[in-house]
Amino acid sequence: MPDPEVQKPREATDAGGVADLEAGHLSRTQIVLFAISSGSPAVGLSLVPMLMFSYSGLQSWPSQLLGMAATVCIGLTVSFFARRYVATGSIYSYMGAAFSGRWARIIVGAALLLGFILQVAIIVGVVGLFVGSFLTEIGFGKATGAFLQAVIYLIALGAAALIAIRGLDASVRTVVIAAAVSLPLPLLITVISGVHTGLALPLQFNLNELSISATFRGFAAGVAFLVGFESLAALAAETRDPKRNVPIAVMSMPVVLGSLYLLATIVQLPGLAAASTQIEAGLSPPAALALQAGLPPEVGPAADLLLAVSMFAGLVGFMNFGSRFVATLAADKLLLSRLAVIHHRYRSPAVAIIILAAIGFVLMELTVLVAGDVTTGYTAIATALVYSWLPAYLLLSIGAIVRMLRDRDLRWTYTASATLGALVIVWLYVNDIINPPPGPSAGVRWVTYGTIAGLLLVFGFVEYKRRRALRRVGSVKDAL
Repeated sequence: MPDPEVQKPREATDAGGVADLEAGHLSRTQIVLFAISSGSPAVGLSLVPMLMFSYSGLQSWPSQLLGMAATVCIGLTVSFFARRYVATGSIYSYMGAAFSGRWARIIVGAALLLGFILQVAIIVGVVGLFVGSFLTEIGFGKATGAFLQAVIYLIALGAAALIAIRGLDASVRTVVIAAAVSLPLPLLITVISGVHTGLALPLQFNLNELSISATFRGFAAGVAFLVGFESLAALAAETRDPKRNVPIAVMSMPVVLGSLYLLATIVQLPGLAAASTQIEAGLSPPAALALQAGLPPEVGPAADLLLAVSMFAGLVGFMNFGSRFVATLAADKLLLSRLAVIHHRYRSPAVAIIILAAIGFVLMELTVLVAGDVTTGYTAIATALVYSWLPAYLLLSIGAIVRMLRDRDLRWTYTASATLGALVIVWLYVNDIINPPPGPSAGVRWVTYGTIAGLLLVFGFVEYKRRRALRRVGSVKDAL
């Protein structure tokens, strides 16, 4: 007997997707706040400047500015499609409007399926990292080992899945409140650190000290904090006036968060340079900045706890985005149809949410066990995330240009953004060959490429069987 709590979806939406979701539910304010809050601004504010500093030193602002510009270009390209099509598969759904046949959808589907799994694993891994650090600092013992981390992952993923299953109202409330609660303290630490050390602008803007290679290394690393920002386009079918409101929400992330991270990088860099010894000793960047600026030692543990809250907001957000993408793949017959079922009461893709949470848990815990600690495991998965998302961004950029040429309607804003986006991604691949990443990251990229290739083989086989079945049905009809 079928489960009375779920029902199978019907094909709907302009570019293909999942029906029976709650159409026209989110207002513009809700989806914009949901988008920005899901980006975990408190965590980006706390970690992006340190990441930039580790790659590019005191001349890090060009790396962050370049990353912001690149994501704005990708955002404009997403907006080109979002203004025309309402879909639950984000970039994946747009491929059908750009290229003939299903090959582009299959490539993007494989890349983003891995990307969303990695995104969930990364976010819950960072939740575990900050909660473990907080518990250790208050004397709970070493809470960054595999067993306690597994407990933290289970609790965080279970809570996030329950909130996501209960629908968008519960998700939006949780995510926005968590972001609002977690942001003030990192902002305060940033401002006080800048006042304490000064901004050292002559050093930061000394172009004679600027290294092009270091700038691009910092750019590639910093982009990891904005990868997947366009995923909220998966909520288009559940948003009021989606062709207007989704593009605004998509652009809010690279513009608002990109500007915030750029300013934070400029303000924090002198403090990070002064606190480098404490950071090397194991303190988190906000805790080290707080101590260096003369704030009480209790600020460090409080910051860690609030950053865990911020990342939990991101986890709830990406559970919503990723589950709708997974359900769209299932509706397109690339995954088991069971993954496309919609909860009868809450109108959410409940099965996809549960499966995504389960795979994210297994992946992160296995990575911690293999790597030996959560920090190394997180670094490896974060590297894989960037490599998994780039093929989708490249095809998106090319697809926008193809669509405009087909329509004979080349618009300079979209043409320029798509062209620049494609060139940046190609350069990242070229730079990866010329200057391969150090250490384990070099191996991780090949694992990522191999996994995408494996998913392509699976999806290709499924598509072959689907076409054979369609041909058989056509032959039977012809015979009749």
